[in-house]
Amino acid sequence: MPYFFRQPLEIDAKVWYTDKKEMGEFLMAIRITRENMGVVFTPRDEEVYSNTSGVLYPRVIELHHAGELNGLLLATFDHSTVKEPPVVPVMCSRDGGVTWEPYSQIEDTQNGYGIRFQPHIYELPQPCGDLPAGTIVMCGNSVPLDFTSTELSFYLSRDHGKTWEFRSSVVKGGPPVEQNFEALGPVWEPFIYIDAYGGLTVAFTDERPHTDPRFNQTLALITSVDGGRTWGDVRYTVKIPDRAMRPGMPVVARMGDGKYIMVYEIVGCPCCDIYYKLSDDGIDWGDPHWEGKRVETADGLFLGSMPYVIWVPQGGPEGTVIVTAKREGEHIGMRDPGYYHVNYHSGQGPWERVPMLITYNTDTLQAGWSMGMTAFRGGEYLIQLAPTPMNKRLMQITYGIGKLETV
Repeated sequence: MPYFFRQPLEIDAKVWYTDKKEMGEFLMAIRITRENMGVVFTPRDEEVYSNTSGVLYPRVIELHHAGELNGLLLATFDHSTVKEPPVVPVMCSRDGGVTWEPYSQIEDTQNGYGIRFQPHIYELPQPCGDLPAGTIVMCGNSVPLDFTSTELSFYLSRDHGKTWEFRSSVVKGGPPVEQNFEALGPVWEPFIYIDAYGGLTVAFTDERPHTDPRFNQTLALITSVDGGRTWGDVRYTVKIPDRAMRPGMPVVARMGDGKYIMVYEIVGCPCCDIYYKLSDDGIDWGDPHWEGKRVETADGLFLGSMPYVIWVPQGGPEGTVIVTAKREGEHIGMRDPGYYHVNYHSGQGPWERVPMLITYNTDTLQAGWSMGMTAFRGGEYLIQLAPTPMNKRLMQITYGIGKLETV
């Protein structure tokens, strides 16, 4: 059943919205009508480590530069298999996200450790160095079984995701242990995008600055101008001089006005509150010591933990920024529905709430652990992937599909 998003009216315990006139013109908003829910992947209990949730951190893309494969959906995620070294599963959907099947896998051919955590997949929308548009790239965390180091490794596919090859090491860090202040800090959570100058940029979480007692965890980026063969200097984007604050999980989207928005959580805030910054070029995010602005509505509702952001053209003259996160504020329990927070003015001003495509219970820590989204089918639909509970321990990768409309 569709939801409309302005001027609430209570009907059958659901919140509906109608357009209203303001200064002689209709306000416009976005409507997301859920049309399907299902499962991308279900782990087997005996195939994953008993101290893990099996799967986490899903990402999804639609191919746009692949000839006859245009429209194919590809999805990746963490898969904590007992078989070592772990590989990154690549699943595909040929019917608009309704059914999914194995497509390929990404092996850690460089280190042999396995891409153990946080794989992010991205189709190049334009040439980068010697890589043509349509090349698919992946950055993930190569971690040995003894957990002695972290390394963000960069792989690519020249045949639209069927086969993969190592390209380069992006950045290296210490053991994947949080707040291990006596050792070199780890690097985490890469996100790939193209900056305004055409550079191939990876935003990531960097705990290495914690050797300075002013800092704990920070956000950084690094850029390649030769298609990921080599990488420049690390540039810090959020580096809060407060030992209790741990910004993490950066995700970047380019908006309709050409500017960029980056969302991230700040562990140390009461609810791992979601903050954001804006940038003209995707490189300069302002003073790194500034924590940014919190994603929140005019009446103070806000999101917490593990964000994701996209921009879509529906919703009004400036389109809509859509942000999702594990939970809303302090709420722990069933999200039915959960809510996106949306912004109609390129990240300026207050945010509004829109019911989310996926329902799940947040009582389990790993539920909703970083939910990937993308617009697809000509930009008219939204697909969201999320880890949702199978039982008290195991997650499965669930999808929700909804139609995007301006109302």
